Amino acid sequence: MSRYAYGYCGMPCALCTRYRTAGDSRCPGCSCDGYYTEPCKVHRCIREKGLDHCGQCGDFPCPKLGKMGDFRDLNTGHVKERTCRAVAAAGLPAWLAEYEEKADLLTAALERYNNGRMKRYLCELFLQQDLETLRHIMARAEALEEPDPKARGRAFQALVREMLDP
Repeated sequence: MSRYAYGYCGMPCALCTRYRTAGDSRCPGCSCDGYYTEPCKVHRCIREKGLDHCGQCGDFPCPKLGKMGDFRDLNTGHVKERTCRAVAAAGLPAWLAEYEEKADLLTAALERYNNGRMKRYLCELFLQQDLETLRHIMARAEALEEPDPKARGRAFQALVREMLDP
C-alpha cells in the first residue's frame, strides 16, 4: 500500500528516529508489525476491525487513541492527531502520497545535511512541519555549498531557523 511503514495511530514511522536507525533497536514500523506493535492497543484494535488507519474508523477519536501523545524522547508536534484528522478528511491514499514525499525529502536531508548529530533534529523537523514548508526548506538548502559535513549541517540548521523564526 505504501513504500513506507506507518503507524495505525497516525505515527508516520518513516519520519521517526527509531525507523531511521540501524541495528537491533531499529523499528520497521507499525504497519510492518514493528517494535511497539505487540503491546499496542491501537494496533490490535485496527487489525481486529480490518482497517488500515485510525483516521478511517467511525469511532475516531476514541479513548484508545486519545491517551497516545508524543514519545517521551521525540517531539513530534502531536503528529498522530494531525495525521488521523488528515486521513479522516482526505482519505488514506491522499495522506500516503504526502507522507511518502516527506519521507523521501527526509532521506535526502539525512544524506546531505546530517553531520553525524542531526538525525533527531531532522526527524523532528519533518514530523512537525507541513509538506509545503519542507519543500521550501529543501529547495533553499540546495544552495548550501559547504564542503565540510559539519559546516553544512550547521548551515542547514541556520537556514531552518531563519525560515521558521523570521
